[in-house]
Amino acid sequence: MIHFLLLLFFIFGLAVGSFLNVIAYRSIHGGSIFFDHSRCPDCKHGLAPADLAPIASFLWLRGRCRYCGAKISAQYPLVEAATGLLFTFTFYYWAANVSSVNFLGWLQLIYLLFVVSTLIVLFITDLKDGLLPNSVVLPAIGVVGAYKLILLLLNFDLASVFLIDIAAAAVAALAFFAIVYVSGEKAMGGGDAKLVFLIGVAVGWPSVLVAIFLGFLTGAFVAVMLMLIGRKRFGQTVPFGPFLTIGAFIAAFWGQALIDLYLRTITG
Repeated sequence: MIHFLLLLFFIFGLAVGSFLNVIAYRSIHGGSIFFDHSRCPDCKHGLAPADLAPIASFLWLRGRCRYCGAKISAQYPLVEAATGLLFTFTFYYWAANVSSVNFLGWLQLIYLLFVVSTLIVLFITDLKDGLLPNSVVLPAIGVVGAYKLILLLLNFDLASVFLIDIAAAAVAALAFFAIVYVSGEKAMGGGDAKLVFLIGVAVGWPSVLVAIFLGFLTGAFVAVMLMLIGRKRFGQTVPFGPFLTIGAFIAAFWGQALIDLYLRTITG
């Protein structure tokens, strides 16, 4: 049964990944996410349902538009496959750790899938266009806040935890805004500060520290590697959002475990 469900979530993730590509593109370039018909970005021809089958259509069309022959970006099947794998992992993690399969249990799974989907979209937009659009970040903050509010209404003992999470997210965001101001947006942009606030509310305290630390660590490593191979020069910026989203994903699932491991290490 579990293998069937894992396969089901992989297929579901492929379909969602196709939709996330649409959100990532239209949040930057405009257009309705739900109502505009999918079109080739080169010839603008409307795409048939057969052209939209995740991964399969890319392979069948050999990576080219059926109507104009323009090359289709490998981003599309890669995002679809990544989303399928991440949805499969998320379900597996949830199934292994959920305390009871009830309303709250299913709500937690939906929440985790939403957070993963949001991180994927922001990874794409910042990596490809250097932007973290408010049209994605701000609604995501609202959804995450609504989820935490539901949990609070069901258990008022969590009030202090949520207040600490919000305070930690706000302090982290203010620190990033300070870096933005002092550097004149050369070190990072305002979108990074808003993303950090979203991450802080989503993963909570102290896991937000893990997300930020891993974001800086992976970002610095990649920046050094790009300079060593000549792809970047010293002083050139590298989008920070993708590294923050990677750190946030790890923190969402293993943040507390990594902190516990660190504390055990330093205390002997």
